[in-house]
Amino acid sequence: MQFKIKNNIKDVTKGLNKMQKKQIPFATVVSINQTLFGLRKEMAKQTIKKLDRPTKATQSGFIFTKAKKANLIGTLFLKSFVEDYLRFQIDGGVRSSSKFFVAPTRNSKLNKFGNIVGKKSGLIKKSTQFFSTINGVAGIYERTNKGNKIKLIHALIKSATYKAKFPFYKIADGFAKSHFQKNFVKALQKALRTAK
Repeated sequence: MQFKIKNNIKDVTKGLNKMQKKQIPFATVVSINQTLFGLRKEMAKQTIKKLDRPTKATQSGFIFTKAKKANLIGTLFLKSFVEDYLRFQIDGGVRSSSKFFVAPTRNSKLNKFGNIVGKKSGLIKKSTQFFSTINGVAGIYERTNKGNKIKLIHALIKSATYKAKFPFYKIADGFAKSHFQKNFVKALQKALRTAK
């Protein structure tokens, strides 16, 4: 999952002389990298606006490769472990697995980001909790003190359907269109002032 910014500056550079045109590759590299740097910050802000309590890892999950004079393309992409789960928020679709994965219920204890507390250290936390399949629902259940009733703590599922919530490409395209040309003009003006 990535977004590329390429060299697209023909209209801006019409009428430049030979000496001035020599500065175009440098200005292009600078403007691409400045745009990507700003876009990475914008993506972090947008996760807070568009997603439900994103973790710090999600907010900082965007990285980019810089453009160079030999390759006038810069790329913004997701860290691989963030892409594993965020792609479902970007594209929607069905997440499925041959193994069970955990889905919270109203009885699950969640942290401030909406994730299950202590999942890494194991789902069964008390002697009254156990794994079972009841009425066709696999999960972690708990016996309560009230009439020895049983409640579902965490559901264990093999598939889940997601709706697209995070418009990654729309955000990236809009930001690039509104910032790249401005950055290029500034970078080229600076390059021409300092050219020898």
